[in-house]
Amino acid sequence: MENMSFAEMFKNLGGMKSKMEEAKKKIERITVTGEAGAGMVSARMDGSGKLLSVNVDERLLDPKEKDLMEELVTGAVNDAQARMKEAVAHEIRSATGMDIPGLGGMFG
Repeated sequence: MENMSFAEMFKNLGGMKSKMEEAKKKIERITVTGEAGAGMVSARMDGSGKLLSVNVDERLLDPKEKDLMEELVTGAVNDAQARMKEAVAHEIRSATGMDIPGLGGMFG
């Protein structure tokens, strides 16, 4: 697809639009889980980047562990976000056959 002329690319836009719509539907169904602290904290996120849930191991509920828990929650959310962006980029590559920098960011 790298050596495709502009005219050929324009002809294929209709098919690509259909593939992108299909990819968008798949992306909407993506759910990823990020973890931190060897699984003591996990965060679940959907393909749009919406945080769905956070689970915290009860050992971290000790007030003395507040700073650690906050750090781990942040790490788990960031891990989930990175995994979601990776999954979105994969769906876009699958739909288009191209790796388009920054396009994955459109969905989250």
